[in-house]
Amino acid sequence: MKFEVLPSRGEGGNRWRELISMLPRSARDLHFIPEYYEIYRRTYGFEPMLAVIKDDNAVVLQPFVVRTLHDPPFTGASPPARDIANAYGYGGPVGIGEAADVLRLAPRFGELLHRHLIDLGIASEFCSLHPFLLDRQRPLVEAMGLSPSFEKSVAYLDARQCGDDLVTSLGRGTRSKIARARRKGVQVQKVEANQANLRAFEALYRSTMQRKGAADRWFFPDGYFSNCVLELGSERTSLFFATVEGSLASAYFLIHDFDTAYYHFGASDERFFDARPNDLMLVETAQWTVRSGFLRYHLGGGVSSSPDDTLMKFKSSVGKATAPLYTCFRVHDASSYDRMASMKKRYEIETYGSESASTFLPVYRRSHVSQQPT
Repeated sequence: MKFEVLPSRGEGGNRWRELISMLPRSARDLHFIPEYYEIYRRTYGFEPMLAVIKDDNAVVLQPFVVRTLHDPPFTGASPPARDIANAYGYGGPVGIGEAADVLRLAPRFGELLHRHLIDLGIASEFCSLHPFLLDRQRPLVEAMGLSPSFEKSVAYLDARQCGDDLVTSLGRGTRSKIARARRKGVQVQKVEANQANLRAFEALYRSTMQRKGAADRWFFPDGYFSNCVLELGSERTSLFFATVEGSLASAYFLIHDFDTAYYHFGASDERFFDARPNDLMLVETAQWTVRSGFLRYHLGGGVSSSPDDTLMKFKSSVGKATAPLYTCFRVHDASSYDRMASMKKRYEIETYGSESASTFLPVYRRSHVSQQPT
């Protein structure tokens, strides 16, 4: 039995790719490849790692990034906390080999990973299990002694359930909105992800987040989307623009590999809402994923777990299939975690008059929420 932690560059990156290629086809996903993790090194300075344990019969692996909490206002002169998480989207452990052999290896993997992270001074670990791999991942994390928590459902389009004409399978209301967009002259096209178009997308995305009052974590540093294209390449990224009389009304940035295309991020200009560009964009990108041979178009969830969430309803108008999203959280260095969490809570009380009602983990990275979100 051998446990090791691989870097994402050089020989470590080559071995990382080789291990992903050994996964069953249905378990391979863009969120597990080293190139995806390199985006977060370039953008944030995070350090990508792949923890691996293997014996003669099975392998368990888990990618993550090491993050340092630099100079938050509540820490004063205290040493910064370090934690790990999967890169944006999904992560967690996956196994290679027969299910029984993988499960036998899982507890030892969890133990050795914990020891390694303690040695690194890692306060905590957070991961989002992949909704399409839940049958594989949930038994693994439970064998490691963790209890996954249900967060919400995500919507996706199952291309295998689509007929020849996607539009005819949609509800009357959605078809009506698409017809309106076409009458209003909305044009959707896949555009080159060059610097000019990426800058236009970034500007529209930033204004969209400002309009919605989004939390700080949804405002990406300049260059994030360029880094996505740089690391994943044009074969794994696609940029779509919807225009009205030459003006940019809506834009989608997709990432894709293996069997799945992902709506990664989108943006829109409220001046054109009446023309319904978002509705046409959703349908046109869905049709593109089907034509391109992907089995699924992952649209993600809403902003909450509420059944009345309007964003989830919008995504479900095309992505009629749903899958559950579970997350896992584990404290590794308890003294570091408790210190940072206590300082964060004290800062919230002193600044806002009360502790945040946010359930975001780890506590010291949460935003202030005055009441429990629904």
